[in-house]
Amino acid sequence: MNHYKDRLEKIEDALYRTMPEKSSRNWIEKVAGDVSEGLDEPTADRFNAPGLELLGRGGKRWRPLVMVLMAEAAGGSEEVYRLTPLVELPHNGSLIVDDIEDKSEERRGGKSVHIIHGDDISINAGNLMYFLPSYLIDESSLAPEGKFRLYSAYSRAMRRLHFGQGMDIQWHNDHDYIPTEVEYLQMTRFKTGCLSSLAANLAVIEAGGSKELEKKAGQIWEDIGVGFQILDDVMNLKKGNPGKMRGDDIVEGKKSLPMILHCEAVPESIEPMKVLFEKAAGDDESAAVEAVAEAISMIEGSGSLEKAGIMGLEVLNKAKAELKELFPGKEAVRLMIEVVDGFIEKML
Repeated sequence: MNHYKDRLEKIEDALYRTMPEKSSRNWIEKVAGDVSEGLDEPTADRFNAPGLELLGRGGKRWRPLVMVLMAEAAGGSEEVYRLTPLVELPHNGSLIVDDIEDKSEERRGGKSVHIIHGDDISINAGNLMYFLPSYLIDESSLAPEGKFRLYSAYSRAMRRLHFGQGMDIQWHNDHDYIPTEVEYLQMTRFKTGCLSSLAANLAVIEAGGSKELEKKAGQIWEDIGVGFQILDDVMNLKKGNPGKMRGDDIVEGKKSLPMILHCEAVPESIEPMKVLFEKAAGDDESAAVEAVAEAISMIEGSGSLEKAGIMGLEVLNKAKAELKELFPGKEAVRLMIEVVDGFIEKML
């Protein structure tokens, strides 16, 4: 990872300039306009605190890294670093809100942010992180047409992100409803693929690339985001995701791809699976643990966990090939593919 170090340090610097640990009058006026003395620095610091709590725990930062590498491949400039918070801050904001909606207790190896700071200020901070970095577009040196394209791509991604979250919420609140594979893939394109797609879109726009190139690059990285989510679903049931317990998706009532494939392959198990999901979400901790283990065993037994893993790899391998064709011979592409392969290795 040494060849990523300088890039990641510049990304980190951009994140904390956009959402500083200590606010200033200059920062407040940049993001909120002229507020005179009506909003002081300590107040701004308090409603930034939940977001900074999560940012401070790290995270992979692969979306802004992809944005930088895509800009390099497309012939962009160093200014792309200033724009990287447009993909990383909304991602972190979505995690804060997601944990409240899912009643999750852990995130990135610590207590979920809302447990520390409270639901109300955490919701506000999560929502702020969706929109806070938009002022970076105003400050960009791009011509008006370029700024319009940045705003258009960014706004579309925020809408898609919320559509995806809305679909996911409806499904895990209704244990009787089993989505189809097609519905799952659309939800994943909305919820997970949109920010990786946005990273590619913004990079191409910053580099002065055509709308056709923007669309193609965005589609490739949306596919990669979908592939990552499928493998993340698999890892959750195989060994657990970092900072979360194995089988958390079942406890939270999430309809992941392995579960959907299982219900399609063994329809007579749908009713027993619904019962297990109810028990997994119940107050009896011992019964919940047993229900999670039984549900995972059923999904593994039908071969659905393995099938989902194969599907995820197929999506990623196809996208990697398309990326090589889009920018043949580019070092930045080699590094992007290395990022993808690194995730595959960790997830499987």
